[in-house]
Amino acid sequence: MHIVIFEGILIAVLLMSYFLGKRYHKSRQLLLLLYIVTMSVYIVWRAGWTLPTNNALSIFFGILLLAAEVGGFVLSLVFYRVFLRKYKRAAEPLSLFKGEYPSVDIMIATYNEGKEILKRGIVAATLAYYPKPELVNIYVCDDGDRPEVEQLCQELGVHYVSRLTHEHAKAGNLNHAMTVSQGELVVTMDADMVMREDFLALTVGYFHDPKMGFMQAPQTFFNEDPYQFNLFASDTIGNDQDFFMRSIEAQKDAFNAVMYVGSNAIFRREALNSIGGFSTGVITEDMATGMFLQAKGWRSGFVNENLASGLAPETFGDLIKQRDRWARGNIQVAKKWNPWRLEGLSLVQRILYADGIHYWFSGIYKMIFLLAPILFLVFGQYSLQTDMYQILIFWLPAFIASQLAFNLVSEKKQTVMLSNIYEVATAPFMAYAVFNELFLKSKKGFAVTRKGVNSDASFYNWATAWPVLVLLVLSIIGLVRGIGFVSGYWPSPYPVQGIYINIFWLLYNLVSLILAAYLSNERPRLRQSERFESQHAIQIELPDHTMLSGHLLDWNENGARMKLMGDFSQNTHIDNSTLIIDNVKMNFENQWQKPIDDGLLLGVTFKALDLQAYAFIIRHTYGQPSSQIVSAQRNNSIWHILAVWWFNTLKRREAYQKKTDA
Repeated sequence: MHIVIFEGILIAVLLMSYFLGKRYHKSRQLLLLLYIVTMSVYIVWRAGWTLPTNNALSIFFGILLLAAEVGGFVLSLVFYRVFLRKYKRAAEPLSLFKGEYPSVDIMIATYNEGKEILKRGIVAATLAYYPKPELVNIYVCDDGDRPEVEQLCQELGVHYVSRLTHEHAKAGNLNHAMTVSQGELVVTMDADMVMREDFLALTVGYFHDPKMGFMQAPQTFFNEDPYQFNLFASDTIGNDQDFFMRSIEAQKDAFNAVMYVGSNAIFRREALNSIGGFSTGVITEDMATGMFLQAKGWRSGFVNENLASGLAPETFGDLIKQRDRWARGNIQVAKKWNPWRLEGLSLVQRILYADGIHYWFSGIYKMIFLLAPILFLVFGQYSLQTDMYQILIFWLPAFIASQLAFNLVSEKKQTVMLSNIYEVATAPFMAYAVFNELFLKSKKGFAVTRKGVNSDASFYNWATAWPVLVLLVLSIIGLVRGIGFVSGYWPSPYPVQGIYINIFWLLYNLVSLILAAYLSNERPRLRQSERFESQHAIQIELPDHTMLSGHLLDWNENGARMKLMGDFSQNTHIDNSTLIIDNVKMNFENQWQKPIDDGLLLGVTFKALDLQAYAFIIRHTYGQPSSQIVSAQRNNSIWHILAVWWFNTLKRREAYQKKTDA
C-alpha cells in the first residue's frame, strides 16, 4: 500500500512539473531530473530482475531488449542535457564591419535537378540583399555538364562551373568550385533551396569574429513532406525535420557543436582551406566537414531564422532513400573518423557527434521493441519475465516521465507518439542500412534525392510497405492469440499477466504500424510548384484596354488564383489578358473562372514571363524575407491526426464511389 501511495504522489509530481514547466525553468529541470531518476531505477530493475531464463534463445532476446532500452536511455540522457537550458544566439548585424564588407561566393550545387527548380534558386540568390552587391558572385556548380544549365547561367548573368572529372560527388563539386573562385566567404546551397533576400544580411555579421568558421541556417521546406501529405496532415503536423533543424541545432550551438547539414550555410574560406576543403570519402560529407572545422578550433554558429527553403522528398520512397543515405553516411564517418579519437574536439563535442551517429541505431532498437511482443505471443519466446504489479511500480512512472519530458522539451514541434510513427515507418530500412554499413561493407555511393516529383494518380508502394505490413500482420496474429488465451478460447501456455502486458504492448505498436503502413499510399501531386498565399492588389488589363481590379489569393511562377471585384455575368470570359502588380506586367491564359456574389474567381497560367516579372514573383513568394514568414500553429495530437486522416480517407472513398456509380 505504501508503494502505491508513493507512486501516486510521484505521478502527481510529474504532472505538476510538466504543467508548471511550460512557464518555469526550474519546474522543467525538475521534470527532466525525475525522468532520469525513474528511468535509471527502471533500467536497474530490468537488468537485475526481469531477464528471462527459459532457454538460450529467450536469454538472447532478453539481452537484446535490455540493450535496446539502455541504448535509448543513453540517447535520451544526451538529448536532455542539450535541452537543459534554452539557448539563442544573439544577432550580430552587418554594421559590425563598418563598411569593410567581406566578398561572398554563393555556390549552388546541382547534378540532375530540373531547370525550373534551379532557375528560381539562382534568381533568388541574385536578389539577396548585400550592402555592396559587387562583392557577391554566384557560381552554379553543375556536375551534370548540361548545356541548358550553362545557357541559363548566361541568361541570368551568373558563373557556370563544370569539371572534367566527377569524383567525390557533391563535395568534389564544391572543392572544384573553390579553385575557380576567391570570395572570403563561401555560401553552399542545394539546387532546390531558395535563398531569402535577408540571408546574407542575417549571417555575414557573425564573421566579424575572426575565429568564426561557419554559420548554419535551418533547412526549411515550402512543400509538404510525405508524412504531412499522405496523412492529410499539413495543417496538423510540421515537417519531420523541423525539430532537428529549428530546435536541436539551436541547442547544439551552445556547445560549438552545430552540425553542417549540406546547404543553407556560410563558411570562411580560410577555415575551409585549413582542413583541405569539403571532406570527401563519405556520403555525409557535410557532417564530416563541420566536425573537422570544429576540431581545428574554428567556431560554428546557428541562425535560427527561416533564411532558405527548398523541397522535401515528395514520396515516401524518396524519403526512405534519403534517410538510408544519411544513416549509412553517419556510420561511414564513425568508421573513418571516429569522433572519440579525432584530435581537437572538446569532450562535449565528442559526445554530441557520437550521439548523432548513435541516433541511427534507433532503427535497430525500434525493430526490437516491435518484435518483442510478437516473439512472445506468436513464437513463445520471452524477452522479459515479470508480473503486472512490478510493471506498474517500475515501468509506469518511467513511461509517464518519458512522455511528459519529451513533449515539454519539444514545445509542440514533436510528440512521443508522432516520433514513434516516424520511427516505425523507417525502422526496417534504417536498421538494415546501419547493419549493412557496419558489417557487410556496403558499396552504395552518393545518390541525389529526387525533387519536383509530380504524379496524377495514387499508388501503393509495396517496396516501402512490405516490412511494415509483415510486422502489422504478425502483431495482429499475436493480438488475436493473446485475446484467445485470456478469454479461455485457447488454453494458455503462458502466464496470464505476461499475456496482458504483451497485449498492451501490441496495441501501442499497432497504432503506429497502421499509420506507418498507410504512408506508402502515395497520393497524387498535381502541381508543378507550390503556391503561396497573397493579398497583393492587382489590376487586369483586357485586350480592349479595359481595366479590372482585385487581389491575389495565391500564386507562384507558373500561375495564380485571384479575385476580381465587380458584377460579372455568366457569359463574361477573361483570357489572353495582362496581370499588373506594382507596374510589373504578366501575360496569362485563363484556366478556369467562377462568378461569385461580389466578383469573379479566376485561375490563370502565366505566358512567357520576362526576367523582370519572374524575379518579381520570386521576390514575393519563395524569396520573401524571413521576417514575413509566419510559423503555423499546429495541433500534433496523435488523436487529432487519426481523426483528420480517417475523415479525409472517408471523403476519398465517397468521392470514388460517386465516380464509379456515375
